[in-house]
Amino acid sequence: MQQLFGLNKREVAEILRRKDINPTTQRIEIAYLLLQRPQHLSAEEILQKLNKEYEQVSQATIYNTLRLFVDKGVIRELVFSPDRIYYDSHIMPHHHFIDVETGKIYDIPLESLPMKDINISGIDAEVLEVSMMIKGRLNQPS
Repeated sequence: MQQLFGLNKREVAEILRRKDINPTTQRIEIAYLLLQRPQHLSAEEILQKLNKEYEQVSQATIYNTLRLFVDKGVIRELVFSPDRIYYDSHIMPHHHFIDVETGKIYDIPLESLPMKDINISGIDAEVLEVSMMIKGRLNQPS
């Protein structure tokens, strides 16, 4: 699936329909927020943004909708730790760099870190996806 950003709400609703998701008003608002650009948002950030700019959306609605969107391939879930989960609007395969100073997450193109062969110590396995998370500090110009 080609990644699209900056869509209007009608286009967002059509994407949801193509993913077999009933495009309710709240689901459209959540998807519209997420699909404006490549971004990494926590459920709490999504809740705050929606409740600041739009109608009141419950925490349960946010979590249920995010789970549905992940299950249907609208967004990706990034689990860095049990208490640090982000939702990635860029669903095409890529890696991530996390700045340990700011917590900001950056996308790294897949081809930047080529993976030719993976040896799993003699274990027979099928690799379905490779997604690397790299932690570090951004070098600040002096």
